[in-house]
Amino acid sequence: MARSKITSESRTKAIQMRTEGHTYAEIVLALSDDGITLNWCKKNLSSIAVYDTHYFLMEELTPLTLRPEGISRLEFRTKIKTAYGIPLGDMIPEAIEKKTKRALPEGGFVRPDWMEPEAARSSQTAIVEAASLLRDRLDELHGEICALHPNASSWHVRDAILSMVTGSHPAGPIVQGQQMLDAVKKMEERVPQRSQAEAPAPKADHEYDSLCF
Repeated sequence: MARSKITSESRTKAIQMRTEGHTYAEIVLALSDDGITLNWCKKNLSSIAVYDTHYFLMEELTPLTLRPEGISRLEFRTKIKTAYGIPLGDMIPEAIEKKTKRALPEGGFVRPDWMEPEAARSSQTAIVEAASLLRDRLDELHGEICALHPNASSWHVRDAILSMVTGSHPAGPIVQGQQMLDAVKKMEERVPQRSQAEAPAPKADHEYDSLCF
């Protein structure tokens, strides 16, 4: 069997490239003329420590996640974006975020952004109570609007309120507001409008009940 023609210089270069984070395919492409093959890389480079973007990111994240308070999800994602050069307004590719989470040490903690580290339970309780109050008030307002405007879709009235409050309309709150104004103007041109004093008596909201239960 012929002995390998790979020189010590080629071996050193391959090891250096792998250490810097190059893939086997990239190493073979660069050093194939020196006899470096994919099988050679798998056999000789599998145990080489790779000091790539992921390595240095984990070096930074690990001590932060091991602190008693851990690291906030916002800071966690910001550091991923900074490491990989992802614009702050863009989404992190799912594969990168999963890889980073899997590499966290046992005991590492990424805390929710809403949580106050020194008052975890009370901050959670305050949010739950606030949500309950908002839900009750939303139900009241929703009922009042539907009583005054029984021909409007009950479910869509509620959805419109929520999307305006949360800004969750796909095109954004400004566009949503403009679309609503445009629709109102068009309807005002087509159908005579009644006054508030002429609002009909409330009736049972069977549509809302059927959609929600």
